Amino acid sequence: MTKTRLTQRAAIRLAALVAAIVSLTNLAIFSVLYFVISAQLVDNLKAHVDEVQRTLSDLEVNGGFDGVAAMVNRHAAVAQSNEDIYLLVDGKAEYVAGNIRVIPRFSGWKTIPWDELPLIGAWTTPRTSTAVLGRWTPVKNGALFVGDGNGDIKDAQRVLLTGLLWGIGLSVFAAMIGGYVSGMSAQRRIAKMDAVLNAVASGHLKERIPIGRAGDDLDQVSALVNATLNRLQALIDNLKQVSMDIAHDLRTPIARMRQKLEIAQWSPHDLAGYQEVVGAAVQEIDEISETFDALLRISEIESGARKTSFVNVELNALLANILDALEAVAEERSHELSGSIGDSPRMFVHGDRKLLNQLFINLIENAIVHCPSGSGIGVELSEEDGRPKVTVKDTGPGIPAAEREKVFRRLYRLEKSRSTKGNGLGLSLVASIADLHGAKILLADNNPGLIVVITFPKQHASNAA
Repeated sequence: MTKTRLTQRAAIRLAALVAAIVSLTNLAIFSVLYFVISAQLVDNLKAHVDEVQRTLSDLEVNGGFDGVAAMVNRHAAVAQSNEDIYLLVDGKAEYVAGNIRVIPRFSGWKTIPWDELPLIGAWTTPRTSTAVLGRWTPVKNGALFVGDGNGDIKDAQRVLLTGLLWGIGLSVFAAMIGGYVSGMSAQRRIAKMDAVLNAVASGHLKERIPIGRAGDDLDQVSALVNATLNRLQALIDNLKQVSMDIAHDLRTPIARMRQKLEIAQWSPHDLAGYQEVVGAAVQEIDEISETFDALLRISEIESGARKTSFVNVELNALLANILDALEAVAEERSHELSGSIGDSPRMFVHGDRKLLNQLFINLIENAIVHCPSGSGIGVELSEEDGRPKVTVKDTGPGIPAAEREKVFRRLYRLEKSRSTKGNGLGLSLVASIADLHGAKILLADNNPGLIVVITFPKQHASNAA
């Protein structure tokens, strides 16, 4: 079966479901209207009968029983046209006046079919009603029965039933058309999603699902899929970039190591030179190993596996210990390392203590290594809208604005830093650790120098120590 037939069948099923729901809704609405209007018409009919009975009963006060009988006969003579039924009996329950013969007395209201009424005379006028609704009322020297046909009620019910049938028919037709159109529209959008995913699977990573203005469930799913594809493309692009950077950055040390080993190979009798060359080669291997170890640490951090060891870490104590440990390193390079930590209230971050320690050490050491002698380096802990914020400032050369996004790439190094020892993974590791903890990194100009601001998420009360 082709995909087109499957799409059409799905649209038809959706249309049938919509039609069924609309039909049931219309049936419920018309049922309520049917019973409410029918009850109202019955009440109106009873009110009419009561009014006639009161009018005839009032005649007894002035005209006596004979006056009531005369009025009943006059009404009975023209009753065929309006389906009114009248019967007046005396105290012995014998016929006095009316258009039906004597019927048994009963209490309350009663609906009597026409074929059960002993009509007097020939009733040739067509009737729309099927029965008469009436009741007995006692009068002086007898009793009076007044009834009226239920034609108005039946007419209204027929109109309602006809409207119900037309309403259901039109609703089903409209629902089928609308459901089919909606189903086909949804299936076309799903087909576009399928085409995009197949294209991505074939290697076209830039394909994205078009998102409409409806903002419905399919648009939300499309947005999530696009976000996933963006993330996938970024990861693949990052992987390509890392592969190129590894090939570029490791080519030189590997070439140097090969050259030194060749020298050692052709000078086996020069023991001192041989040991020197081997030692240099081992150092090159150690640097390459450190690069791969750093890459593995970054991959482990980005996988999120370290989140299982998260605890509440006090930033005040953590930064104070780091500043104490790096103070001597800064002094060796004639830097002035200062911190504004002690005056801040206690602040906590839910995270991995070792990784947070590495994050701040990398930031501060980066400033120590790349700033010229005599620079100032400051570390400040503050709070912004309940979010812990750590700021590292230096008065060094800074980073050009065009390079600030690139420095977080793996193995990326500024041209002016290539003469400095390092593998270009320090800030990449910082970015990975910050992302793991949900923190945001901002680089700004210190005029002169660089400002690095790391803002952590707001800590809930349950996470505070």
